[in-house]
Amino acid sequence: MNVLVIGGGHGAAASLRAALLYATDIAAIVTTADDGGSSGRLAVELGVPPMGDVRNCLAALAPDSPMLATFQHRFGSGKLEGHVVGNLVIAGAVQEGFNFVEAIEQTARMLGSRGRVVPPTLDPIRLVAEVDGKWIEGQVAVATARGHLNFVALDPTDPKPYQGALELIDWADQIVLGPGSLFTSVIPSLLVPELKEALTASTATRIYVCNLASPPGETSGFDASDYLAALHQHLGEETVDVVVAHIGRPPVTRAHVVQIDVPEVEAMGVEVVTCDLLPDTGAPRHDPQRLADCLSSVVRRSS
Repeated sequence: MNVLVIGGGHGAAASLRAALLYATDIAAIVTTADDGGSSGRLAVELGVPPMGDVRNCLAALAPDSPMLATFQHRFGSGKLEGHVVGNLVIAGAVQEGFNFVEAIEQTARMLGSRGRVVPPTLDPIRLVAEVDGKWIEGQVAVATARGHLNFVALDPTDPKPYQGALELIDWADQIVLGPGSLFTSVIPSLLVPELKEALTASTATRIYVCNLASPPGETSGFDASDYLAALHQHLGEETVDVVVAHIGRPPVTRAHVVQIDVPEVEAMGVEVVTCDLLPDTGAPRHDPQRLADCLSSVVRRSS
C-alpha cells in the first residue's frame, strides 16, 4: 500500500507516524509557504525555500533515529537562538551545491527517514488571504489574523509544480490530507494548479483527517463540515472521498472541540469514518496507532 500524506507541520507528521505502522511505502508533499521562525529567517538570509515543515516530516519518518533529538534541537540562546539543527542541515546542504530536493534527500539518508518528502513546487511562493475584506500576506500573518478568513491563495497563483510531486500523486494508493492548520498547511500544499488537477483525477482513496480541536484563529469554531466546505471551496468537490474523524472521549483542551456533524458531511457526498483517535492521556493530538488502525480500516473498505 503506497500512502501519500499532503500537508505540513505537526499535522502531516502525525499522519506520517501513523502511516509507518501500516503502509508498505510512504511519501509526503509538504508545503513550503511557511515564513515564520527559523525556516523563515533562513529563507530570507540564505535564499533557501522554507524547510521547517519538511524537517518535521523527515523527523516523523525517523522515530528510531539516534540523531532525532539533536536534529530537532532548537537553540535557546546566542546568535543561533530560535534556529533548529535540522533546518541548518538542510540549508547547509543547499549551500554545498545541492538543489532543495537533493538537500532533503541527503538529510533523509543521514537521519534514516523511511519515506520520501518533497515540496509541491521549487518556485518561491507566498501565502496570501482575504480576512474580513482585507488582504493579508505571509503564512504567519494569515495564521494569526483575527476575523473571518474567506480564502487563501498563492502568490504567484500558478507556480510550476515539482514533477516528483505530480508523480507521487499518481503513485499513491491512498492519499491522506491533514490533519493540521487547514488554511496555512493543508490547503497551500495543493494550490499549485497542476497538483490540484492531479488530486482531482487520482484514483487513490483520498482521505481528510479532521482536526480534534480548533484553536482561535484561522478555523475558530469550525466543525467537520466547515473543514470539508473549505476544502471544497479551494480544491473542488471531487478531491475528498472519506473524512476520518475522532468520536468518543473529548480531548483535554481549552480550544473549540471539533464536532463531527456526520449528516452534514454525508450530505456533501463524502463518507465519514469515526474512531477513537485520542491517546490515553486525552491530549489533543492523534494517537499514531489508533490513527493507523482507522486509516488501515479505510484501506480495507476501499479494497
